[in-house]
Amino acid sequence: MNTPLLPNPTNSPSTDGRTARRDRGRTAVLEAALELFEEENLEPTPEQIALRAGVSARSVYRYFEDRDQLVRAIIAHKQLKILPLFHIADIGKGELEVRLTRFVDSRLKVHDAIAATARAMAIKSSSDPVIREQIDFRKSIFREQVELSFDQEFQAMSVAQRNAAVNAIDVLTQLDSLDRYQVDLALSLSETRELLLISLRALLRTDL
Repeated sequence: MNTPLLPNPTNSPSTDGRTARRDRGRTAVLEAALELFEEENLEPTPEQIALRAGVSARSVYRYFEDRDQLVRAIIAHKQLKILPLFHIADIGKGELEVRLTRFVDSRLKVHDAIAATARAMAIKSSSDPVIREQIDFRKSIFREQVELSFDQEFQAMSVAQRNAAVNAIDVLTQLDSLDRYQVDLALSLSETRELLLISLRALLRTDL
């Protein structure tokens, strides 16, 4: 299985004064770039990032060899920050309504945290196979969460019904679909949540 793109451990903070200053500057650049992502500037220039970070554009080029390395570092930095959000406590346990609420709320929380970065990843994915792998990794985690969350219902279905339900729920709850609801359709968070709950209840019916 692919593994999430994370910061290189050799870049971790150092006790050496010069290296520590470089680490702080590098982190400031990454945080500034994330802020721009979240403001829907999905391909910020080094100059824009430098202005937001309070460093010189020259410094950005010192920290990162090229634009691709910068974007990959930004994504890795964000991945490290949001990984804990992917965990669903007690997944698959409890009554259906409890599991539905837990699953939908978890997915919406991840979307809120990662949506802007995910859009930037999608832009870069066609030209960067490593980023493409990260998207596939995330999607595989989301699909597995569908299967684990509603295994009780899937076990009561025929193979064909189960496959259809898993595929439909997977598509409905991936990040690009959540973007469709909240960005393209301009649904509020509560409207999106209700849409998902109603849709998933229908797909998980076993009395058809």
